Amino acid sequence: MKKHIIIIILIAAACISNTFAQDASSDMPILGMSFLGPHDQSLDVRMFESMQETHSNWVALIPEAILDRTTLSLKPDEENKHWGNTIAAQMQAIELAKEAGFKVFLKPHIKLDTITNKRSGLSRLFFSDGDKTGGAVWRGDLKLKKEKDWQIWEQNYEDYIMQLVDLAVAMEVDMFCIGTELREFVKHRPEFWNQLISKVRSQYQGPIIYSANWDEFESVSFWSQVDFIGIDAYFPISDEETPTVEKAFDNWQPIKRKLQKLHQENGKKIVLTEYGYRNVSYSGLRPWEHDDGTATPNNAAQTNLYEAFYKTFWNEDWVAGGFAWNWLHTELAPENTDFTVRNKPAFSVLQRWYDTSSKGKKLYSSKLD
Repeated sequence: MKKHIIIIILIAAACISNTFAQDASSDMPILGMSFLGPHDQSLDVRMFESMQETHSNWVALIPEAILDRTTLSLKPDEENKHWGNTIAAQMQAIELAKEAGFKVFLKPHIKLDTITNKRSGLSRLFFSDGDKTGGAVWRGDLKLKKEKDWQIWEQNYEDYIMQLVDLAVAMEVDMFCIGTELREFVKHRPEFWNQLISKVRSQYQGPIIYSANWDEFESVSFWSQVDFIGIDAYFPISDEETPTVEKAFDNWQPIKRKLQKLHQENGKKIVLTEYGYRNVSYSGLRPWEHDDGTATPNNAAQTNLYEAFYKTFWNEDWVAGGFAWNWLHTELAPENTDFTVRNKPAFSVLQRWYDTSSKGKKLYSSKLD
C-alpha cells in the first residue's frame, strides 16, 4: 500500500512540471552541505533554513536502503527505524529544501544488514549462515561469488535506483547520483554500470554523477559517461594529533595532482561529493571513521584540516565544488565530536570560504606546477 501511495504522488508531481533546472554545470560553484534527517516524522523547513547561514547553495539528501545479506533484496524503509532515510522522507525533504532556496543533490547510500546468530541472539557482521556477501563490513567491499547472485543484486539495485530516478524527475531534483562508494561492484561489473547510466539518462534529464570512495577513483571505467567525477574525499592526509594548515596543505598536493590528471583525461569537472573531519585528535589519519561522538574534542584539528582542504581545492576551475559532511537536523552540544561543524570553530572556516565563493571571489589561488 505504501509503495502505491508513493507512486501516485510521484505521478501527480510529474504532471505539475516535467522540466527543472539543469544548471549544475554553470559557473556558480557547488557550495554544498549533506543533510541527515530525523529518525521520526518531524521534518521542518527550519531545519534547512538553519543551513542558510553557511552560505550554502546546494544540499545533498541521503536516501539509504538496507541490503539483506541472505536474499540480496533492499529494504528502503528498514521497518521505519530511521524514517529520515526513507523515500517518503526524501520527498518531503526535497520540497522543504527547495522552499528554503537550495538546489538538491540526491545521493543514495547502501547499508549492509547485520546477520543475527539465531543461537546466541547476537548480531554479527561475520556470521556466515545464509550470508551471500562473504561477511563484507562496508558497501565498498561487497563482492558476490556466484553469477546468479550478481544478477539478483544488479536487478534489485537497478529497481531501487530507478525508483529514485522517478522521484528525481517528479520532484525536479537538480543532480542525481547513481551510486556511492560501491568499489567492488563498480570494478567487477562494468557492463551493468554502462547500461544503468543509459537507462537513467533515458528518463532523467539533469546531470548525473557517481560518488567514488577516495581509494577507488582511479579504477572507475565510466567517468567519461557521467557529467561530473564525484569523489568522497576522505583521503588520509595527516598522522599528526593536531596538523597545521601548512603541513596538511603540503600533504594534499600529490593527491591534487592525481585528481587534476583525472579531470584532464576525462574532460569532466570534479565534485567532492563528501568531505569533512571530526573535531578529534588525529582526525586527518582515518577521516572516514565514526564513533559515538563522545571522544575528547580537538577543535583545532578539525579547523586546520578544513582550512587546508579549501586552500587546496576551492579556487581551482576544474573543481565544481563539494558537499561538507554533514549538517544535522538538530543542534548537538558544543562539545560533541560528530562530523558536523555546527557550533564549532570550523564553522567560521566553511562560512568564510562559502561566502567568498558565492560572491565570485577567491581567498587563495594554488595552481599546480
